[in-house]
Amino acid sequence: MATRDNKRALKVIRSLHSSRQKQVGQIDVLCRDMVSAHREFSTKLATVNFVTSYYESLLGCTGLDDLLDTAVRCIRESVKEADAAVFLLSENGFDVHMADTGVADPVEKRQFQHWFTPEVVQSISQMNRICSLEQLLRMGLQGSPAVLKTISLVAIPISLVAIPLGRFGQAVGFILVYRPAHRPLRPEELSPLAAISVGLRQAIGSFQRTPSSHSIHPR
Repeated sequence: MATRDNKRALKVIRSLHSSRQKQVGQIDVLCRDMVSAHREFSTKLATVNFVTSYYESLLGCTGLDDLLDTAVRCIRESVKEADAAVFLLSENGFDVHMADTGVADPVEKRQFQHWFTPEVVQSISQMNRICSLEQLLRMGLQGSPAVLKTISLVAIPISLVAIPLGRFGQAVGFILVYRPAHRPLRPEELSPLAAISVGLRQAIGSFQRTPSSHSIHPR
């Protein structure tokens, strides 16, 4: 009788232990889901805050160069140690806008004239996703290997969605973001930048370009 009771008790204990392990596993999965959801929410909230701040800063812009300066400044503030250049397609090829940083830059303004051709700029501008350095090289980027190995670089096409009827589908340009190679650009840093591309596209369309020393016109 004692042996039977012991077996029964052991069976109950094993059942309780199995049930407890299952509950622990379920709680662990729930905790991971909650952490993941919180991280995703925090990322989305940071994106909303950045986009809101960016659009507010556009209200004081008085021209295209001022607008592009603002865009570059916001990128510098959002992505630490990063810098940016805005490429805009033009009738003569493309223009490159680089705001003055006041410090030495790993890439000189006129280097971009040799890195990109109008055809490459056109191709990048028509992409609907962020392009990595490897993708840019496959598309025809001709950057100096000595410089490219020192920087982390991506291209963010200026969005073609939500634009005025009659100009739909027209490529505009892209934002080239880069920083030292020891700090690779991360997806969570770039998603807010992609989010402002729609508004930047519309704002660019509202200004008429005026001559500027910031521009480079490939021949």
